[in-house]
Amino acid sequence: MNHIIDPERIHHRWDRSVEPALRIASGDTVAFELAMTARGQIQEGDRFADARLDFDTIYNLAGPLYVDGAAPGDTLRVDVLALEPGDWGWALISPGEGLLAERFTDGYLRTFDLRDRESAELVAGIRIPLAPFLGTMGTHPGEPAVAPVLPPHRGGGNIDNRHLTVGSTLWLPVWCPGALFSCGDAHAAQGDGEVCVTAIECDMRATLRLSLERRTIGAPQFRTLGPLAAATSAGEHHGTMGIASELMEGARIATGAMIDWLVAEHGLDERDAYILCSLAGDLKLLEVVDGGVWNVGMTLPLSVLGSRG
Repeated sequence: MNHIIDPERIHHRWDRSVEPALRIASGDTVAFELAMTARGQIQEGDRFADARLDFDTIYNLAGPLYVDGAAPGDTLRVDVLALEPGDWGWALISPGEGLLAERFTDGYLRTFDLRDRESAELVAGIRIPLAPFLGTMGTHPGEPAVAPVLPPHRGGGNIDNRHLTVGSTLWLPVWCPGALFSCGDAHAAQGDGEVCVTAIECDMRATLRLSLERRTIGAPQFRTLGPLAAATSAGEHHGTMGIASELMEGARIATGAMIDWLVAEHGLDERDAYILCSLAGDLKLLEVVDGGVWNVGMTLPLSVLGSRG
């Protein structure tokens, strides 16, 4: 079944008490009109002094969606079917935030014309190819019952994974009855790391298909033919994400989750899986500036699996 979610049904934090905006069945598709981060607080053409940022309401999440039959221990599959950025977007440097907060102490804002649907001009002669994705897709983490959008959590959330472009699939652990899926924080383009804290933030038309799988995963996983595949010419990749407040722990979670996937889905001995991760897997810093929490990705080209893939 196809659904259209009411664009006015937004919320600004993970909150189990929020009434679901839609109740859907496994396999249903949902069309979203997603409001950009800071909609109404930044206008096209603004400078930093013009912005009126309210960090309590800056993130606009659509949902939550209640998936019939979803229970803790299940997995929610999210297929990204369509993404269309709005007419313009913005990026900023916020004082005290970002990877180089000590170096960049003044606020700075740029807005971008996205109407050609192909690229955004930073300055004359420098154009950034558009590769839209949703910075936030997640199930409610279960505990705490109320939590801010930042940082990412065990249900995914603000993962800022730029490889989740059209045609990609995201798998999320389910921690609450109904999964309580929400999404937003749409981006027209971003690099791995999102080092200055923002991507090109924009409105987005998005279509997602949500399906329930009766299996348990320890961390979010993804499958992509997006920027990662284009950069390596290796075709489709499978990825895992380690979300943690310490970099090495995030790397351990992501690598361990990839080993578990290779054992469970492809029948490898865990020692061989570990060696394969070392020989053909790539650790990536997907996001480094989100409330002291790292998102470390481990990706593996499916081509190395041959007939097993």
